[in-house]
Amino acid sequence: MITLVYALCIKDEQCSRYRYYSLGPTRRKYLNFRDLVSELESRGDLIRIRKAVNPEYELPALLAQAEARDKACWFEHIAGSDFPAVGGVLTSVQRWTLGLGLSTDRFAAPNSLEQYITEAVAAPVAAIVATTGPVCDVVINGNDVDTASLPAPLFFSGDSHRFISAGVGFAQDPETGKQNVGFYRLPILDRRLVSVSTGPTSDLRRIYNLHRERGTKLQIAVAIGVAPSLQIAAAADIPAGIADIDVAGALQRAPIELVKCQTSDIMVPADAEFVIEVTVDLETWVDNTMGEYGDQYGKTTSPVATIDAITHRRDALFHVIMAGMGREHNQLGSLMAYRMRATILERLHDRHPNVRDVFADMTPRRMGMRGQVAVSVDKTSDNQPDAIINDVFAMQIGRFPMSMLMQRVVIVDTDVDIRDHQDVEWAIASRTIHASQFSAHEDQTGRGASVIRFGFDATAPLAQRTVMRRPDIPSAEQYDLDRYLQD
Repeated sequence: MITLVYALCIKDEQCSRYRYYSLGPTRRKYLNFRDLVSELESRGDLIRIRKAVNPEYELPALLAQAEARDKACWFEHIAGSDFPAVGGVLTSVQRWTLGLGLSTDRFAAPNSLEQYITEAVAAPVAAIVATTGPVCDVVINGNDVDTASLPAPLFFSGDSHRFISAGVGFAQDPETGKQNVGFYRLPILDRRLVSVSTGPTSDLRRIYNLHRERGTKLQIAVAIGVAPSLQIAAAADIPAGIADIDVAGALQRAPIELVKCQTSDIMVPADAEFVIEVTVDLETWVDNTMGEYGDQYGKTTSPVATIDAITHRRDALFHVIMAGMGREHNQLGSLMAYRMRATILERLHDRHPNVRDVFADMTPRRMGMRGQVAVSVDKTSDNQPDAIINDVFAMQIGRFPMSMLMQRVVIVDTDVDIRDHQDVEWAIASRTIHASQFSAHEDQTGRGASVIRFGFDATAPLAQRTVMRRPDIPSAEQYDLDRYLQD
C-alpha cells in the first residue's frame, strides 16, 4: 500500500506555479496544463502570435510550422473567438517529464516509460473531490451556448468539420462503474450540436453499445486543457476495470482533484481550462472525416450530442492538438500501445524462449498509419522466424487486433539493434536473400476494407552465419577517443 503525504492548494491564486507534495523523503513537483504552458514560455520553448489568426487553415499552418521548430505556440487573437489557443505543448517525452515533475532523462532508458505507466496502473492514486474549482469560474447553460466562440480549427482541405481535437472525455462505464477517460474528438455541427467521435474498437464505442442495448441516457463531459498526467492516461490503453483518473494520479504522484459537472454526475478535473457537458443521441449518427496521424484521412461515424453546458476558467486557454502527422498528435498517439512490447515478449517467450527482445515502432513518419514490430532472436532453426511472424500477427493487444496496429513484423539476429530503425532496415536489405524469407497477407478489417501485412525474416541462414557476420573491431569498447584527446 502506498501512503501519500501531500500539500494541495484548492484555489490556483493561493498556489505557486508548482504543486508540491511528498512521497516518502523525496519532494517532487508536477504541473497542470497552464503551468506547463507558462513554464515552456519561461524556458523559451513557446512563441506568441499577437496578430489575429483565422482558425480555418491559417492557425493549423502556423501551428505546424511552430511544431517543426520544436516550439509551443500561443495564438492571442483568433477571428470569431473569445479565447486564445495554445498548441504544440506535449510534443516530446521530455515535456512529459516536465509536466509530471520528473527529471528530463527519466524516460531515457529503453522501456522506462512503459515501466513507469505499468507501475502507475499497478498502484493507482485515488482522486479527491472539491466543491468547486477554476473550471467553474464561468458557466454557460443551454441556449446561451454557442460553439462559434470556441477557436476550434478546420485543419485540412478534406476535413468535414471544425474539430475540437484536444478534448479529454469522461463517460460512465455501466459495466465497471468507473469513469472511462480517453481522447474524444468533437466535430462541431451547430451552435449547440457536436458529435463525439470514436473508433470501432474503443472503450467509448463499447459504452455506446451498452447504453443503446439498455435504452439508458448517456451524458458525457469533455475537458480541454487538462494536466499532462491526465492526457497521458487518456491516450494510453489502460486495462479494463482500472480507473484512468487514478492512474493519472499515480503518474503525477498526487491525486487528481475533481468537481461535479453542472448538468450530470460526471466528475471532471477542477483545474481544466474548459468542460463541455453533452447528452448523446445514440439514434442519430453522422459521418466525419479528419486528417489522421499517419498523414491520411480517417473517416468515422459517431452520434450527435447536444451541449447542455460549457464551463471554463475566467481567462481560459483553448488547447489545440495539431491534427494529421503533427508532433503532439503523434507523441500522444504512441501511448495507445504502451503495453505492446512487454505483451508480445511475454507471449513469445512461452513458445520461443530464445527470443531476446521486442521493439514496437509506432512512428508515423516512418510507418504511416500502422507500425512495425522488430524481434531479436537467437534462432535455433531457419523455420523459426516464420513461426514467430505468424504468432505475432495472431495476437490481440488490449482491444486491438495486431493486424490493425502493425503492418510489418521483422525478425533479426541478436547482432542487430532493434531500436535503431536504420539497423533494422540494413538487416532487411542484407539478410533477406530468399523469397521464402518474405511473406505478404491481406486481411479484412470488418468495415469492408482490407489491409496488407508483411513479414520479413531478416536473419542470416544458419549455414551462412559465418559468411554473413558483421565486421567488428575486437575489444573496441576498450578504446575511448575522449581519453586519447586528453592532455
